[in-house]
Amino acid sequence: MPALPCRRPVALFAGVALALAAPVSSSAEDDALDRVRAQAGTWLVAPDDGQPGCRVTLEVEPKPAGRVARAAPDCGARIANLRELATWSFAEGGVSLNDAAGRRLMLFREGEGGVLKTPGDGVPNHLMVQARPGVDRAPHAPAIFGTWTMQRPGGAAICTATFRDRPPAGGEESFALDLDPGCDPAVRKLKLVAWRVEEFALVLYGTEGASLRFEPLPGGAFTKDMAEGGLPLRLLPRK
Repeated sequence: MPALPCRRPVALFAGVALALAAPVSSSAEDDALDRVRAQAGTWLVAPDDGQPGCRVTLEVEPKPAGRVARAAPDCGARIANLRELATWSFAEGGVSLNDAAGRRLMLFREGEGGVLKTPGDGVPNHLMVQARPGVDRAPHAPAIFGTWTMQRPGGAAICTATFRDRPPAGGEESFALDLDPGCDPAVRKLKLVAWRVEEFALVLYGTEGASLRFEPLPGGAFTKDMAEGGLPLRLLPRK
């Protein structure tokens, strides 16, 4: 009698295939959920013209039209587009804020500096950054023109800087910066001569490649970005 064909290897192969496939699917779901959790939290949505923005909270909880999004009570008055905010989702390589039916209210994509920003050349554009206590608006050049004091937190002033409303010599995409001759040597050696607002930060530039990046604080002051390293430094407007 001829030997019957053996089907066990086929079944075994199918079982192995299923075993291999299951972790891939599970891993993909875990990665997607990790991405959602990384995006969840409280964010500030603010126009880039220096007007007040408002806070929105993105949650992990799913809804038929996306995931839960909640706007602060003042949101509708400050940003009309967000009056009907109820859900959020990932879309077009960015984050979409939507109404309860999933209709898009605002879309944000990552800009050159890593900040989420509404696409296009709208006036104003809007930025979406992780909310910081007491900060309710984006830096805006006209609010920075004038004289500022650099100082260590809780310490004495180490420099006086004047932020001009004109370009520096030989420059067109920034504004001129003048440092007082009596500035601390640690500041003078950077040879800072220009400044500009870059998305949600204030950046000072020197003639030999040095730079200092500052982030906004409550009340219109700035603090040096911790990623810059070195000692803490603050910028305070002169009254």
